[in-house]
Amino acid sequence: MRSLVVIGGLLFLAILQACSAEGDTKRTPTSGGAPGTTLGDDDPNGPVASDIPGGRQAQQPDAPTGSAGAASLESGEVDPDECSSVSQTAEVELGPADIVWVIDGSVSMLDEIAAVQMNIANFASDISSAGIDHHVVMVANTDIAMPTPLGGDSAHYRWVLANVDSHNALQVLLDTYPQYADFMRPDASLHFIVVTDDNAFTPHMQFKSQMEGLAGKEFYFHSIASEDAPGGCIGACGLPVICGAFAPGFEYYALSDLTGGEKISICVADWSQVFGPLKQAVIASAPLPCDYPIPPPPSGETLDPALVNMEFTVQDATDAMVVPRAGDDGECAANVAWFYDDPTTPTEIRLCPAACELAKAGGTVEIAFGCETALLVVD
Repeated sequence: MRSLVVIGGLLFLAILQACSAEGDTKRTPTSGGAPGTTLGDDDPNGPVASDIPGGRQAQQPDAPTGSAGAASLESGEVDPDECSSVSQTAEVELGPADIVWVIDGSVSMLDEIAAVQMNIANFASDISSAGIDHHVVMVANTDIAMPTPLGGDSAHYRWVLANVDSHNALQVLLDTYPQYADFMRPDASLHFIVVTDDNAFTPHMQFKSQMEGLAGKEFYFHSIASEDAPGGCIGACGLPVICGAFAPGFEYYALSDLTGGEKISICVADWSQVFGPLKQAVIASAPLPCDYPIPPPPSGETLDPALVNMEFTVQDATDAMVVPRAGDDGECAANVAWFYDDPTTPTEIRLCPAACELAKAGGTVEIAFGCETALLVVD
């Protein structure tokens, strides 16, 4: 049985069978065989190749553009049954996320403000439960999260008092940035979320340029505003303005398109349709880890560090590349490879910088235990 966990766009599959019961004899290639050669007929379990998990042929992973040097792999084929006996799931700790809300405080926004207040604490809790260290900033006329558990959590929440009206949300985010800049973290993904029933006077391109200059990085901008409808969208009550919007949020929606953010109608009756996509967007954007803890072997078994392999599949691709093991971090250079924190008694698999950059861009990491490790060969 294989155990799957989908976290933050990363499908992490840890198949723990680089284990042998105490006293068992480990399968090895016939004498004179290099790693990846086919086992001889003298093996009691029959001939099988011992190199790459999943039955694929070992291939040299493409190095990132501009990388120096090339790595080579010992290659061979693998019987997939040899790599599918025992399953364990390793815990994956995702990177942090900073989320800045800006709420239109106009009188026409009373219902929407109440909806945010009812959902904001669960929003933060769900993100935290996904393993993401979150910082939430609320830029608004009143402290909307004050009566919620989030409002009392100063380690994860900050309110910034600001006069946010129908048209100035983007400018207010820029003007108040010094009041929450110290709460932002350089290694965190950054999200802005606007809730408004109107449009912005500040052009979206101007805001993007200025905010990237202040934050020193790119960000996601999510819009809870009106879609393109004459006079703005209309809510469940069927009355314009009363339960709808004054105008389409053209600038906000354009900013979401530009940054890969969510565009959500403010006129939805069920606000789970608002917070659900936002939570998923934040979780999916969290930086992926470059260190993977090795799950403990089942009782009575031990881990063999020589029987561990890693494959990486680029996001939206179908073919996996085999990532070879380097002897230590000193062999990484520009190679797409991994190494143990301790070669003798490892507790973590660590990605070399080039492999780390690939993982952070999104994709699938598969770590299989039980087949002879594909080693990095450095010329």
